[in-house]
Amino acid sequence: MMTTWPKVSPTTPGELQQLQEVRDELHPEPTLPSIVTACLGERLRACYAQLMNDPVPADFVRLLEALDRKERQDDGR
Repeated sequence: MMTTWPKVSPTTPGELQQLQEVRDELHPEPTLPSIVTACLGERLRACYAQLMNDPVPADFVRLLEALDRKERQDDGR
């Protein structure tokens, strides 16, 4: 059974802070063990390092060049 809470509009910063504290107590932010976050960080860094070494696809370069030309034309009006 779901409890329906009334909508509350805080009128002062103190009331807003109180509501946030209650919410945080009822629903704390999920956390991961530090070993998991370290492993994820290492893997993401490895993936992005490889990505930074890959050449930019020619189609993407052409698209960026076309956007630059269009932007320069629009600025020249």
